[in-house]
Amino acid sequence: MALVLTIGLTLYLSKTFTGRAIKAVAQDEAALRLMGANPVRIKQWAFGIATAVTALAGALLIIVGPVEPTMDRVYIGRTFCIVVLAGLGSMSGTLVAGLILGVSESIVLTLLGASWAPAVAFGLLLIMLGIRPQGLFGR
Repeated sequence: MALVLTIGLTLYLSKTFTGRAIKAVAQDEAALRLMGANPVRIKQWAFGIATAVTALAGALLIIVGPVEPTMDRVYIGRTFCIVVLAGLGSMSGTLVAGLILGVSESIVLTLLGASWAPAVAFGLLLIMLGIRPQGLFGR
């Protein structure tokens, strides 16, 4: 599912006018207006896409375990690690970083136990910030 979503979003953001406008609105809103696009509409469209992707992720996460108000504490550190590891704004890097973190946590879980698995995300985060601060696929 992640692969299909990543490929679909990457193609949409790189091949369509609206997708390129979503990328452009963060760079230069005035230039986007000169190209004939309404920046407010583009931001609304981007928010809608982000909401749909988040809803899909939440629906898939419900399958794994129960939902409770403090559930975000489990995932927020891992999510931040994946974004930094991938490089801010890199769609394909996010997929690769998620796989790297998942495999690394599984290896540590198997060898050292469950109490060390959450520390892997922060260890990878520190290593990445020390070696390549822009991330694996960052500019």
